[in-house]
Amino acid sequence: MAGRPSARFPGRESTGVLALVTACLLAGGVARAQSAPCVSPAAVSLADRPGTGRTTSTGGSPCVALPGELVVESGWRRQITTDPGALTLSSGPLGLIRIGIAKRLELGVALPAPQSRLAIGTAPLDTARGTADMVIAAKYLVADTGTTQASAGVAYSPPSGTGEFTNGIPTYAVSFNVGTALTSQLSLATSLVASTAAGPDASGATRSFFVFAPSFTLAYAIDAMDTVLVQDALVSRQGPVLRSGSRGFVAVQRAIGNRLAIDVDYERNLMPLVGRRSEAVGFGFVWIAAPGHR
Repeated sequence: MAGRPSARFPGRESTGVLALVTACLLAGGVARAQSAPCVSPAAVSLADRPGTGRTTSTGGSPCVALPGELVVESGWRRQITTDPGALTLSSGPLGLIRIGIAKRLELGVALPAPQSRLAIGTAPLDTARGTADMVIAAKYLVADTGTTQASAGVAYSPPSGTGEFTNGIPTYAVSFNVGTALTSQLSLATSLVASTAAGPDASGATRSFFVFAPSFTLAYAIDAMDTVLVQDALVSRQGPVLRSGSRGFVAVQRAIGNRLAIDVDYERNLMPLVGRRSEAVGFGFVWIAAPGHR
């Protein structure tokens, strides 16, 4: 969870929240290149992490929780933005709860996530604390074969956060996601998310804008427990008056039995705004708290 799911690039942190939160809640790719179809009772086949966004990010699984199954994901993230000054944004614990309510259908809730920002020197923003908006989502499993899984979903984020970390207005998203195994060890995942987001315009007033956020993830299974993932997460706009952006991820995920998986992640902004460079590290886990039934 990484879902770990941030469409925000340094600036106003609330910009583009739902685009990437949705990608984590509703989609992603095959969590393991050699994972079984979605009926497999394994945490790695359900993980919406890795991904180090302020909530879980675009890396993850198109699979849904089985009926009655309860999946808990959490993580922590630390982002540093430099030049000019320095901003350190600490996010966590991030919380994502998913439950299967019918065959091929799950509901998910990303809880309001604590945020703490420290400004040093001539940083463009001040020190601040608050919480990000919660997200309510539904995901439906469209296809589930031995090599390909796909899902579609919707999400709604009410302005439930606090301080500078809330959008201040409701945001909405839809997504379609597909993951396929290329070989017994290598998989490719694509996530397409269209959403509304919120950010400051030229006058500083908050207004809604449209965001298209595709992501592409390659996963390589080193052995039966460990997988390396590389992802490029794009966003069509970083704000109402800002250009497009791109974030690169590298992550390692380890399965610990069937019901638990952990990951560590490194993220870098590949298309920073002028004068702003950022990178982040994260840690997360996915846990099947209550097994479901087919």
